[in-house]
Amino acid sequence: MRTTKIIKRFYGVQGVLDEYRRQEFYKIGNTGFMALFCYTLISNVIVFVIVSLDNYKHVQDILICYMSINILFLTYGICGYVLIATRRRHLLENEVLDIQIQKLHLKFLATRQGILFGLFNYLFNVLMYMFQRLNLKKVQ
Repeated sequence: MRTTKIIKRFYGVQGVLDEYRRQEFYKIGNTGFMALFCYTLISNVIVFVIVSLDNYKHVQDILICYMSINILFLTYGICGYVLIATRRRHLLENEVLDIQIQKLHLKFLATRQGILFGLFNYLFNVLMYMFQRLNLKKVQ
């Protein structure tokens, strides 16, 4: 039950998640994971070799570049693959019986997500401000 909710949330399925769709999502997820796993192994070895050959002089610059490339690969590579694969297999198309009820439900979900995002963003900013004030007091 919990995994069904997670799969529906991650892939954006709004209807019933039948067995065919679940198996296709598992295939897409497994392929994405295998690509990410191979990329991680190879990129870690490359970064380790580069840092070792550099005699640990520019470690911070190398790690910033490494993290940036990882984020780009994850967002454009893996997430792009998932989006394209789900669209090609027509997994996100569903039959809508009552479009007005679906629109109201989506408006409610969007409003709830917006309010939660604003609340968590505000709380995060307050926490960062408090930590900054504590660090400034310790320095002085």
